[in-house]
Amino acid sequence: MSWARAVLLALAVPLAAQAKPCGRFPSPDFEDVDSPRIEASYGNAQYGYAVRVPAGLVGYRAAPPAPNHGFGMVLSWTPRAYLYVDGSYEVLEDDTPAKQAARHRKFTRGDALRVLSTQSKKTQLGPLPAVRLIDRYECKGLRGLYITDEVVALSDDRSVVYTVALLTTVKRYRKDKSVLDEIVRSFELAGEP
Repeated sequence: MSWARAVLLALAVPLAAQAKPCGRFPSPDFEDVDSPRIEASYGNAQYGYAVRVPAGLVGYRAAPPAPNHGFGMVLSWTPRAYLYVDGSYEVLEDDTPAKQAARHRKFTRGDALRVLSTQSKKTQLGPLPAVRLIDRYECKGLRGLYITDEVVALSDDRSVVYTVALLTTVKRYRKDKSVLDEIVRSFELAGEP
């Protein structure tokens, strides 16, 4: 990989994708006073998508001048449960849902003590074909079982990766999954990225 491509990759990979999935993300300063709040709805013109935020929940996006890829919301601090919505340029040449799924799985396995089960199935994210990945795992240094449930799709021209993902515990999963499902159902393309 060239130096220029490595720099581009580091800038293009969203903060949420750089996080460790095992019960420690986001950091306690996530809901910083400078972070723009996301309530009711969120639209992202740069990456060409929009979603509705479920009633009573608040998301936050990175404060400027950080790039605006999407937003995240803490569903619980203890145990940690986090949901994020992201649009990012596809720079890794993972230009199929199967390649996206493999990359996401590799990421989860890198931080897990042990992966107990994995599921993958075809689904939709708005009008786009998508893959839904559900991993159940144990985390290094933490008690309990964790789940990552994410829906990943590519824009029609394969230039943008859209992700809606939930990181939670097995005990919270049913409740938190309903929030994930509501956001996934609301996803729509909003013009060309």
